[in-house]
Amino acid sequence: MNKIWAVCYYTFRESLARKTFIGFFIITSIVLAILLLAINIDAVDGALAGVSVFGKEARGIDMELSKLVIGIEVGLATALFTAGLFFSIFATASLVPNMLDKGNIDWLLAKPISREALLVGRYLGGLMVVAFNVFYLIAGAWLILSMKTGVWHFPFLLSGVLIIAIFAVIYAFMVFLGVSVQNSAVAIMGAYLIMFFSPMLVERDRIYALLSNKIWQWLLDGIYYLTPRTFEVGAMVKNTVLLEPIPSWAPIWHSLALGVLFFSSAVLLLKRKNF
Repeated sequence: MNKIWAVCYYTFRESLARKTFIGFFIITSIVLAILLLAINIDAVDGALAGVSVFGKEARGIDMELSKLVIGIEVGLATALFTAGLFFSIFATASLVPNMLDKGNIDWLLAKPISREALLVGRYLGGLMVVAFNVFYLIAGAWLILSMKTGVWHFPFLLSGVLIIAIFAVIYAFMVFLGVSVQNSAVAIMGAYLIMFFSPMLVERDRIYALLSNKIWQWLLDGIYYLTPRTFEVGAMVKNTVLLEPIPSWAPIWHSLALGVLFFSSAVLLLKRKNF
């Protein structure tokens, strides 16, 4: 276990050296600074008295204080789910291919560590970089809004758990591509394609009407069941913040099961590779 955490720490240090972590941290801090300094919410006895953005009063806002806070949190969670995942994919795609480069992998395999532990540590290191920044933004935004308004909406914090969970699945798929083709560009394209086609696959019943051959319908179903359900998990994130009932937890369990499958396949491939 100590060897896994050593690789994890090494991966974290590498992201610092490549400025990946620092870039993430700066972008997240800017968002929190805007929320802290640019948006001012005046509350009197738990009621909304006024909202100003960059010193200018925002007109036309007539709602309960709690609904305003939840609305802002929904916007932040949705933005983090989409833009945050895109940044995270780009930032972590090269970690496994770089590790497998000639010279790097020779040096690592010379150490007393198994290939399984090496890949697990690399995976956890990349996940740590993303998880730190996601929770930094979620917890920071929650604390700022709560202290400004007195509305402590805890479900917003749970949205960060769902975001990290679906990224862990996508990252496992990227690790599989990274081991199999050793190309970060392919890993990025594969992950982006999953996010791009996920909304369409959810609505595949409507596409069936345009397909004359049953084979294409079976192909769509196969792709749907073999890819993470990112679009549906995004809807779950929104429902969590809004305190609305979640129709089914199947999308997250299905996605996590696929993540285990992708990562297990990556481990088997790495064990069979000759370096």
